[in-house]
Amino acid sequence: MKKNLALITFFTLLAFSQDKNECDEDTMPYWANGINSRIEGEGPTLRKVFGEIQLSETNISPSNGFITLRLNVTKTGKFCNIETFQIDENYDNTAFNNGALIKKLEQIAVGLTDWKRDKDYKTYNLIRLKIKNGKIEEIF
Repeated sequence: MKKNLALITFFTLLAFSQDKNECDEDTMPYWANGINSRIEGEGPTLRKVFGEIQLSETNISPSNGFITLRLNVTKTGKFCNIETFQIDENYDNTAFNNGALIKKLEQIAVGLTDWKRDKDYKTYNLIRLKIKNGKIEEIF
């Protein structure tokens, strides 16, 4: 009987002591509860990082729309994953340059570091790009 009780206790403690991956934590929006999650330097940093692709991609198809990158970042500033959303000027789902553009943008976004926050929570941060006349017109 004592052995059974000891085994049950051991397995119960083992189940509760497993480490939880930081990326598995609940995600909060970057603006919630005073979290204030942001990349160091904010807008100017993003425009600089995406500046080269903004200059080089001049014939994007479809020629008008929006791209949103949703980056999930742990409370310690580690990148977890990225979700992407692409819509054309009619708000229909699309794939700019048949999906090639989003792959380039994801590679750039994954390289972002220096995420800062006022509170320690896993957050998502949004990067939006406006496509107009086949060019990346705005990054915000």
